[in-house]
This record gives sequence, C-alpha cells and structure tokens, in this order.
Amino acid sequence: MFSPALLLSLGAVSLAACGQVPANISGSVARGQVIYAKECAQCHGVYGAASAGKGIAAPDLARLALNNGGSFSREFVQRFVMGLTDREAPDTVMPEFKNVGLRHVYPEGGADGEVLEADFEDLLDLLASVQE
Repeated sequence: MFSPALLLSLGAVSLAACGQVPANISGSVARGQVIYAKECAQCHGVYGAASAGKGIAAPDLARLALNNGGSFSREFVQRFVMGLTDREAPDTVMPEFKNVGLRHVYPEGGADGEVLEADFEDLLDLLASVQE
C-alpha cells in the first residue's frame, strides 16, 4: 500500500509536467491536482480543452476568470460543480457532484461518498492557480 503523501507527490509531479501549474505549488494546489486528475481530467483534459462527450465541448477551465470579466468566482464554480445552480442545458453531461461524490478519489466509498469541503477547497485552489 502506498502512503497518501507518496500518491500526492506522484499526482502533483505528473500533472505539473503536463499543465500550466507552477512547479512551486502549495499543498492545497497539489491535492487539488490529484482530485482534478481523478474527477475532472477525463472530460476537461489538462485544465479544459477536452470533449465532454455527446459532441459537447467541455468548458476551458483555465479561462473561467477571463470569461467572467477577469474574476474567478469560487462560490459560483463550487455551486455549479455541485449541481446547485440552474444550468443552461439541463441535459449536460457534467455530473452533479452532490449526487455522485468524488467516486474516483474515494473508490472505496471513503467520506461516505460525500464531497468534503477541504477537498473542494483544494480543487478550487488548483482552478484559481491555472487561470489565464
């Protein structure tokens, strides 16, 4: 069994090699990278350029602030990802994480399948760090 610290380090190193996150990242951003790699990268790619499936392009997550008048709204992003906002396209392929939890981060059902506030803060720290 690998230690959590080793897994975080490996995840941070592998994602830092692929993306725009500076090499001297904080612990919360490194943890956010691990969560992103497991829960978001399949559809959003390295911070936002992949296809979401069903012929729909996933939003570029590195341009959230740019597309919002230069402001990265942590509260809006969290509410959207959790499925707590009205969505323009109700049939979106984006899962509502309040319903599915972080199933790849906790494959054994850790945290009772819930999205822990600390996990989400780490993910938001990562997203804030990659804004153009």
